[in-house]
Amino acid sequence: MPIIRQFVRHASVEIMRDYFSRKRPPVDGVDWTQDRSTLLHTLTQWVDTFTPEERVRLRVDMERVQQMSDEVGQAALLGAVRDVTKLKSLPSAQDRSLWTYLHESESFRHAEDIRYADQYRHGRNWSGYQVETGLRLRSDEMSLEVFKDRVRSLFGLGEKVKVDMFQRVLAAEDGGQSQVFQIMVYQEGLPDSYLEFEGENDIVSRIRRPISEHAIIYCESNGAVEVVAAKAERRDAIARAFTEALLARGVEAERTPLRRYDLEPLMANQTLTWDASDGIESVHLVMLKLKDLAGLGRLQIETPAKSIMGLHEYAQEYFSEHSPLTSGGFVPTQAKLVIRFHPDNGSARSKTLPVRITLPNGCDLRSRTDKERLIGEKYLKRWGLLNDIHG
Repeated sequence: MPIIRQFVRHASVEIMRDYFSRKRPPVDGVDWTQDRSTLLHTLTQWVDTFTPEERVRLRVDMERVQQMSDEVGQAALLGAVRDVTKLKSLPSAQDRSLWTYLHESESFRHAEDIRYADQYRHGRNWSGYQVETGLRLRSDEMSLEVFKDRVRSLFGLGEKVKVDMFQRVLAAEDGGQSQVFQIMVYQEGLPDSYLEFEGENDIVSRIRRPISEHAIIYCESNGAVEVVAAKAERRDAIARAFTEALLARGVEAERTPLRRYDLEPLMANQTLTWDASDGIESVHLVMLKLKDLAGLGRLQIETPAKSIMGLHEYAQEYFSEHSPLTSGGFVPTQAKLVIRFHPDNGSARSKTLPVRITLPNGCDLRSRTDKERLIGEKYLKRWGLLNDIHG
């Protein structure tokens, strides 16, 4: 079993012995002082005596542990475990992952949920929203039942809904950290059928109900709401249900709509139009920060507002067919635009309005004058970068 070989090569003898001693049946009589190659041979022979069901269980265990051994998984474990000191003392990623799996099973499951949410943050299955700051998250039974009822009515799926809520630390795009709540929503899906052997020769049809999984991240201090789900309309609906049921934002939501920032339109070289009556001379996209979907790194592309070459032309010139704007392997996390106005009142100098958007909810228009904020929001909505999500 290849995943067993990979595990034995990287995990410590102590953690392997801890794991295999807990198996049912336990792996007894193994000389754990053997060299790695001999130990691998011994364990492989032992696994060969397992029933098919036991081997499947072993493979599933190892796959879950291995998945949490990468950089994203390790960060998730550190954000979920109770005994961080113990975790940091372990010598390898496999040891840290398996120790949590064995000794803090609930923390391990929460770490898997954190990994799921963080892996898709700012990707195609993610949307960020803005509400007022300081709204208290409700976790009482009545509020949760109202939220579950809303979820049941949204998508025409099954009646069974489970909500799991926990606190965690979230790394921000600027390198800082914030305390947030993560809410996992599991909903029973529509029935599906599959074929399975019954006995040696008979094939029968079985019915199953797969589970739809959604993640919500909420930061009370800055009003950021993030939703991970497969479809944008589903994310909008979940965000509305969450803010109304768990943030108690009913009437206030009509006065201050749920807002979503979206930087995907800037990945295409679209023309940013404006109305002549607003006195605008030019609009330039001058900076994009990008994160690759594999989670391996980040890029920043920047051009001066007065450059003869726009940001998209610059990226095409220097990256050619490997441009991160067109490769499909990157998503934007921050953008800066510069709106330049015609000089007025006989002045020779033009005024500029720089606008910086940082997902999920950062926009420096909040610190501008009322006039600048109205102009900025008008065009962010026109260009598809800001949407009010109505019920």
